[in-house]
Amino acid sequence: TGTWDTAVGIPDRATGIPDMTIREANDCFVYNPKQWLNQGCVAVSGSNETLGKPMNDKGGGIYALEWDPVFSKIRTWVFDHDRLPKNLVKVLNQEKMTVVEGDDGGKVVDVVPNPDEWPLPYGYYSVGEHTNCPAKHFQNMRLVINLAFCGSVAGNRFQLDCPAIAEQYDSCNEYIQNANESVFQEEMYWKIQSVHVYERAWEPAWHQ
Repeated sequence: TGTWDTAVGIPDRATGIPDMTIREANDCFVYNPKQWLNQGCVAVSGSNETLGKPMNDKGGGIYALEWDPVFSKIRTWVFDHDRLPKNLVKVLNQEKMTVVEGDDGGKVVDVVPNPDEWPLPYGYYSVGEHTNCPAKHFQNMRLVINLAFCGSVAGNRFQLDCPAIAEQYDSCNEYIQNANESVFQEEMYWKIQSVHVYERAWEPAWHQ
């Protein structure tokens, strides 16, 4: 569903000199000796409107992740507000549906997410038995909403990507520490309408 993450211009671990070789990740292990430190992997969409300014200009979108240790997979999606699958629209609108039992009535149940009704995922990762990614790597998971300004890629490419600013500051971290607060208030923030977490009713018992 996508290509592996690439990195260019990251300092070599041994020499510290930026290497302009294009290195495509061959797995998701952040300590892979043949990749940049913390390169990992990422699914790359054919659309240029799944993040950043193009996504913001459309009023944002909906990001969904399915972590399914029972069926050995992790899947991710990015949806525009006007292109949501019908099942997800019903879930977010808290619509009700009637499940008929017998000839004389039925009961009302909540609509639940069913990713199998959604379109092709943005990313698909096999985890668990018979894969190169043991399920034990995914335990006690947490949701983290974060703005990372100077990571292992952006921080190391500071002089390459921001030459004008680099004339005033020696590093990305120094720039962030001295930047005017208005830069962050006006351009760097999250606007989140809601966060939803779902779990199969039977899964907690299945894990015991």
